[in-house]
Amino acid sequence: MHLYNLTLHKATVINQAIIGRFTGAKRQEVLAAHNDYLELWRPDPETSKLHQVCVQAMFGRIRTICPFRLTGGSRDHVIVGTDAGTITVLEYSETKRRFITAQQQTFGRSGLRRFIPGQYIASDPRGRSAMIGGIERQKFVYIFNRDNETNLIMTSPLEAHKGHTFCFDIVGVDVGYENPVFAALEMSYAGVDADRTGEAVKEAGKMLVYYELDLGLNNVVRKWSDPVDSTANKLISLPGGGDGPSGVLVCAEGKITYKHNGEGAREHTVAIPRRVNPLEDRGRGVMIAAAAVHRMKSAFFILLQGDTGDLYKVTVEYEGEIVIEVKIKYFDTIPTATSLCILRSGFLFAASEAGNHGFYQFQDLGDDTETPEYSSTDYDPESEDMVFTYFQPHELSSLAMVDEVEATSPLIEAKVLNLAEEETPQIYALCGRGAGSALKILRHGLEMSELAVSELPGNPRAVWTVKKGSEEQFDTYIVVSFLDATLVLSVGEEVEEATNTEFQIDVPTLCVHELGKDSMLQVTAGALRHIRHDGRVSEWKTPRNREIVAAAANESQVLIALNRGELVYFELDLASNTLREWGERVRMGAEVTALAVMQRPEGRVRAPFAAVASQDQTVRVLSLNPESCMQQQSMQAVVDMPESLALVELGGGATSQDQSDGETPRTPASPYLFIGLQNGLFQRSVVDPVTGGLSDTRTRFLGTRPVRLFEVRVQDNQRAVMALSSRPWLNHIYRSQNRLIPLSYDALDFASSFASAQSMEGIVAIAENTLRILTIDHINMSLNQAAIPLKYTPRRMALNEESKHFVIIEADHATYGEKSLREKLIESVEEVTEEDVDQCILPPEQFGHTRAPKGQWASCIRVLNPFTGETSQLIELEDNEAAFSLLTAQLVTSTPTQNGGTNGNSGDTGQAPPEATEAPSSGEVAEHFVVIGTARNVTLTPRSQSEAYLKVYRWVNDGTQLELVHATPVEEIPQAVLEYGGKLMVALGRTIRLYQMGKKKLLRKAQTVVGLNLITSLQASGNRVIITDVKESVHFALYQASSQRIHIFADDPVPRHPTASILLDHDTVAMGDKFGNLAVLRLPQKVSKEVEADLSGNLVVHTKGRNNGAPFKLADVVNYHVGEIITSIHRAVLVAGGREVLLYTTLQGSIQVAIPFVSKEDLEFMQTLEMHIRSEDPPLCGRDHATYRSSFAPVKSCIDGDLCEQYLLLSRDKQEQIALELDRSVVEVAKKLEDMRTMFAF
Repeated sequence: MHLYNLTLHKATVINQAIIGRFTGAKRQEVLAAHNDYLELWRPDPETSKLHQVCVQAMFGRIRTICPFRLTGGSRDHVIVGTDAGTITVLEYSETKRRFITAQQQTFGRSGLRRFIPGQYIASDPRGRSAMIGGIERQKFVYIFNRDNETNLIMTSPLEAHKGHTFCFDIVGVDVGYENPVFAALEMSYAGVDADRTGEAVKEAGKMLVYYELDLGLNNVVRKWSDPVDSTANKLISLPGGGDGPSGVLVCAEGKITYKHNGEGAREHTVAIPRRVNPLEDRGRGVMIAAAAVHRMKSAFFILLQGDTGDLYKVTVEYEGEIVIEVKIKYFDTIPTATSLCILRSGFLFAASEAGNHGFYQFQDLGDDTETPEYSSTDYDPESEDMVFTYFQPHELSSLAMVDEVEATSPLIEAKVLNLAEEETPQIYALCGRGAGSALKILRHGLEMSELAVSELPGNPRAVWTVKKGSEEQFDTYIVVSFLDATLVLSVGEEVEEATNTEFQIDVPTLCVHELGKDSMLQVTAGALRHIRHDGRVSEWKTPRNREIVAAAANESQVLIALNRGELVYFELDLASNTLREWGERVRMGAEVTALAVMQRPEGRVRAPFAAVASQDQTVRVLSLNPESCMQQQSMQAVVDMPESLALVELGGGATSQDQSDGETPRTPASPYLFIGLQNGLFQRSVVDPVTGGLSDTRTRFLGTRPVRLFEVRVQDNQRAVMALSSRPWLNHIYRSQNRLIPLSYDALDFASSFASAQSMEGIVAIAENTLRILTIDHINMSLNQAAIPLKYTPRRMALNEESKHFVIIEADHATYGEKSLREKLIESVEEVTEEDVDQCILPPEQFGHTRAPKGQWASCIRVLNPFTGETSQLIELEDNEAAFSLLTAQLVTSTPTQNGGTNGNSGDTGQAPPEATEAPSSGEVAEHFVVIGTARNVTLTPRSQSEAYLKVYRWVNDGTQLELVHATPVEEIPQAVLEYGGKLMVALGRTIRLYQMGKKKLLRKAQTVVGLNLITSLQASGNRVIITDVKESVHFALYQASSQRIHIFADDPVPRHPTASILLDHDTVAMGDKFGNLAVLRLPQKVSKEVEADLSGNLVVHTKGRNNGAPFKLADVVNYHVGEIITSIHRAVLVAGGREVLLYTTLQGSIQVAIPFVSKEDLEFMQTLEMHIRSEDPPLCGRDHATYRSSFAPVKSCIDGDLCEQYLLLSRDKQEQIALELDRSVVEVAKKLEDMRTMFAF
């Protein structure tokens, strides 16, 4: 087995986000470091939206990023710390539209090691140097400068190591242009290892240490140190050098302390306010999770965020360089973030720990609120007890959310189902944490938003938008054509019917377009009407017994087709503003079905080509140049009747705003011919801009309806082609490549581009008898999301296949449930009323659930309709009970016998359970149940519980609700449940037990104790049981019906820590572990045959084990380091008519597929291509790609498809060089890469 791994949806978790002018533009941008790639966003102040600029794969683990700008520079660079053992400085290339390596130096071994620097990076605020440090011992300082050609250079590293020391944070201290100073938060553990009493650990304190880089002597010295609180976790550098007092804020549990070694500087401490909460834990203070410093012209402030999501505004009062007072007050509450970025344009970007990332706009700076402000002058430094100050949280007032970046992290579990019976399956994913959790329904396609929907007096046939003049910014009219009339709507503050427009409205319209600077064109079946701005109309009427059957136009050219296959071409005389027929008419030899004329290229008088489709199933490209007008340049034969054509230049198209920022245009524009056929096929060919020849033809099936094509404008004013069939599609340029992607919307009949004050890149379309104005918001996404909110963190879900309802179990640790919270509040407050309790309970959607002591659980069982998003039933678990496992099973229940007795309700019968595929015997009935494993008073460390149950529920009310049948007590938490031959197989710690359904409880039928740690998953294939242990990988076991025991006969020689697994066939299992590896394990064929042939089971029972394990060993077929924790694996068919692939999801939010190769030729081709990409385009971070994919085990039988697709981003010279080595053309290599994705995935 060989696999081809592709990413369908990148990880959405953000490790860190920074701001800077990375592209050299005048506006600030946001750079986010995801797990293994960088993403650059540019905020648009006009629309308050974030637009993606660049996505850069690193093929290495990003640990931290830091911006810096050389003194006197106009753009920011990025210092990246990764697991490559290197320090990398990146700069954004305007020509390549991606980041490139400016400087890179290696300082240590690769991998995530605590003593290898890269965990922390801090730059000097003046851009002269940077310090990179590890968790333990090692720190390096690098000096930056320019060479004679003003290019960035970096010196050799200067050591600042300190043995037996842990580092918790590093920042650059702003000291102006004096010698650069870096502050580190350290703790020495010298002597801790030798101390057996444990007292040294308690006495080991943390220190704030200043390291000074002497630019004259070129060395680093430990300048100053001062003890800080043992709970300190974060440092914040304050502005200095005339902009502020310099120094740092040390964030500790419950307080913030200002420290500095400057002359006259003294320490200032202020307590962090906490929410008013009667159930608060007074032994635990607020911890700062994220911070941002914002500088203004004459002041600055700091925005801090606590671990509960509360934002605090910190201001520092100072005179000169002496701090007088530090003040803090509550600001607002947003979801807890990993990074906060304040932009000068008045926006705040918050990279959330879980859930969607927020983009907020400041409404005010929180100075006018009545929230109390606390000062460092009120703090008693002599007090050893924690100081408590309080505030009352409120809804968002100083911030307003204006946009959000959708995220699927953390993705806990997913299922691939086609419940909506669409062309492609949907992915139902349990995402989020706590009150921000949701069931997200992911569909392949771009999301469309409706701006307006209006009914029309009939079913229209076509729609166009037109401007009165070329200088108009917005469209003036919407022209709708019916079967026997035309409706003209004027666009203003409202869309209403227009009169006196000179459009002919008593006949249907074939085409509407702008002509010249201030004219419009209307084409009907009997005439071509040229409407001037002053109301004058010129008509060209068709000859007798002839009519126009098709028409196409641009700003200065018109091409019409008469019946009997005759073409007539017109050009606009710019001097006289009149349309003139050009030369002789051309006969095509067959009836014309569609026409297309290119838009006039900028700087040219006319478009060079037109396209004509005929009933003889051919499409011809004609020249429109004067010297060869209407001469055929090329021809394309198609397999069915052409329905529509589009001749469009894609690429280029930088907006005027981009150009004003000094950016280069996008990918050079190339003309493409798009053909829509009546059988639902879509063809795209590249048109040679000089000769008009056709090449690189791609074909795709879009739907069951004929394909109609329309040119539209999308984000950043890019040209794109919308293809309408049984569902709408969009073809556009994304990351320099052509992308055809469906639109998640209803089927449309006709479409046109629409520019208005609400959206410059809108689309007006018709569907049956409605007129719709639509927009495409996030063109960079490949999956659109519909979220259904949940109450607690989701754990598992299962589907009722008949009613198509999900049952979801949710549970949160250290959280009060709704009922327990009310009870605790009533107990803690005397003479409290229900109204008082309601006021104490904050909305969990914004403020989260109330935190409880360890061992307290909040859990519920939810029955959900995924189509409407409604919860048909919600069962709250009480008495500190939580749900841990879930299964929908068809269990065999006993029915009364003829003599009045019952079967299977009197205890253990000693009979062997049937095989997993066996049908119920006579006198037994199979019924669908839901089995949920629960436990009470669970503690995680050490693992224990007071009670545990297997609860069996029956579906009622047509499968929309659950009814409890009975609860069976068990000794341990049921971590895994499996339907096995009509019975229930349960994993209880190290025990596997088989139950039969009874009337009052589950009846124990068999039990086996296996020598493992904690069984987390069970799967079955015939009489085989595949057991997954929490840290002992996968085991193959055999169930013996005669002895009612389970015997392990094969295991994995590598002690992996599985997080997800799936059975691929009788001998093969795929699994992911907690270190981010994907592995496929297989039982050797010889062993499998021997086990199957041994009907007595003696071979399994009596064969001696090897290496303290099972007698036989599994062989690893595939090893591949994904770099993310896999949470679910599925076998799925993602494309209609495609093959089955392995789809898996990760905790970080990514969705990836592993496609099995069936052709040796394809395998060898991709292996060779991967080898060339590794050498021609090595990862930016300096990590060897093969080493990265072999982080824990050598990569085996798996090709990195994401790396292979980097071929499409290489320069033309490198593409041709690699294609020559592969004995293919560049087009063939690109087509092969596209086929590998579109034929099996998306």
